[in-house]
Amino acid sequence: MKKTLIVSLATLALMLAGCGNQTEKQTQATSSDKVSTSHKKQAQIKKASSTSSSSSVSSQSSSEASSSQAQSSATSSSAPDYSGQVRISATQNLQRLGQFNYLLKYNLGKEIVLPNNPGYNDESKKLNVWYEGDGNNYSIHYSQAASGQDFNANSLRDVTDYAVFTKKTYGSASEAQAEINYQTAAMTQGLPKVNLGYGIIGTIDSGAGQKYLHWNEGRWSLGVHAVAVNGEDPVPTARKVVELLEQYYLPAPDNYGSGSFSVASSSGQQAPTLKWQAGNSVYSLEAKDLTVLVRMASTVK
Repeated sequence: MKKTLIVSLATLALMLAGCGNQTEKQTQATSSDKVSTSHKKQAQIKKASSTSSSSSVSSQSSSEASSSQAQSSATSSSAPDYSGQVRISATQNLQRLGQFNYLLKYNLGKEIVLPNNPGYNDESKKLNVWYEGDGNNYSIHYSQAASGQDFNANSLRDVTDYAVFTKKTYGSASEAQAEINYQTAAMTQGLPKVNLGYGIIGTIDSGAGQKYLHWNEGRWSLGVHAVAVNGEDPVPTARKVVELLEQYYLPAPDNYGSGSFSVASSSGQQAPTLKWQAGNSVYSLEAKDLTVLVRMASTVK
């Protein structure tokens, strides 16, 4: 009996469902049907609710996007300032120089050129660096100490530099070129000659207790000064320079470059210096040690 009742109820449900489907189809075809009208109203209410909700979400998303853009703008406007004292994590001199150069390019402009080698290999003498100026005119000071100091540390300004690299910009290329003390071979014609090795011939100009040994290599004019009254001879120093230039290549000037050296025993003499022109600018590198100077200059880029 119960089974029959369950089956009958199931059959009745199916019949009602079928009738319901048929009725729904009919009411969809008849625009005046109340059930259809009711469904439409409910659908419109749901649609309106959905539209309102979508509009709210869209408005919220737009607000969040504006907030995100404002935060991004604030972040970009508050870029880190590396112009002051900055801690350096590297301990090896070559890596320290790499970090120094990154900070220098950040402050002075990524297009600037810099030495990429400290010029010496002694790791017991830690490389330290500070600078002054802007992208057009700057001086970078290199010093050594038993311990590594922060980039641009104030204490470094009281330390003796072992090398200084500078850039100076002029109004025109001709003005910059005029700053280079360049001598041609024709200017020293007729003076006594000396063999400096590697096929390089120099000339010596003597007078007033001084000796000046000059020679040319490519676009470079190079000279060694010696105090003759002190018994100094410029030839050994000149030959050392020539030998170094066989191992290391100097930067290529746009037109002219010059190198000024003094015999090591001379007191009060200018440190060995290399200067070269690049457009409206003149770059200069001076170092207390001749080998350090040439090694550093060969890596300027």
